[in-house]
Amino acid sequence: MTTEDSPVWLPVFVTEFVVISIINAITIAAFARIRHLRKHSTYLVINLTVADLLVGAVAGPLLVFHKHEESDGVTLPRLILLAIGTNFLIASQVNLSLISLERLHATLFPFRHCLIRKWLYFKIIVGSWLVSFLIAIVLHILPRGALPYVWASFSTVTLLVLAVCYIIIIVNVQRSHRSEHHGLIHTERKLSVTLLMVTGVSVLTILPLAVYKSIPIDPQKKSSNTSGVDMDVVLFVIYLASCIVNPLVYAIRMQGFRKAIRNLACKSTEPTRVNHLQPHTMP
Repeated sequence: MTTEDSPVWLPVFVTEFVVISIINAITIAAFARIRHLRKHSTYLVINLTVADLLVGAVAGPLLVFHKHEESDGVTLPRLILLAIGTNFLIASQVNLSLISLERLHATLFPFRHCLIRKWLYFKIIVGSWLVSFLIAIVLHILPRGALPYVWASFSTVTLLVLAVCYIIIIVNVQRSHRSEHHGLIHTERKLSVTLLMVTGVSVLTILPLAVYKSIPIDPQKKSSNTSGVDMDVVLFVIYLASCIVNPLVYAIRMQGFRKAIRNLACKSTEPTRVNHLQPHTMP
């Protein structure tokens, strides 16, 4: 993002960051309010929501500020800030991969999957954040010209893991379509379909930026100059859209999640109704 583009794109980014933060904060509140939503199969989903929230609240503003500054100097504080900001973007993609692997295991081995202990999920979540931060540091230590290609490679690997896992899941579900479709197996399969939709949206938003970053820098600049639009900025806006769409998919597909949202909305209106009644009850 160049300095000239900032006045045009800054309101777009600010709006997107605010929407991401609000919608994911509501999602986390819904998961926190309804106990039965906080189960083994949704731990990674909740972790993904936290990562998406931090993308809107921390990562996006840090990265936009860095681009706006256009400073070539690399200091330790700047490196740490960039690593923190990039960490949340990477964590979001890492969590998508972990969710697809977890869903694959749940689909292929549903009964064995139920025996997985809670502590294993917590170890996986902590490990995912450590790996994400390590990757973020490595990305910013590398020469500046190599960063887009490494980022594109990382995104490609993430998308490949997602594609392979869900292709296997779809094939397995189709083969067992006429088998028993109630109880635990049906619940796990429905959640797998929901997360498949989340992953599909994520692929559609991540892939364009990954492909663009894999193109040599000179053709990128030529394309932006020809069209008069900074494609890097446009694709980054699309990339961030996945953090908005994911909670909407949960709301459409998960009945318990919709109930939690309704309860939160009703609770937020209760003080207003009480305030309207107070004047009539006073002597």
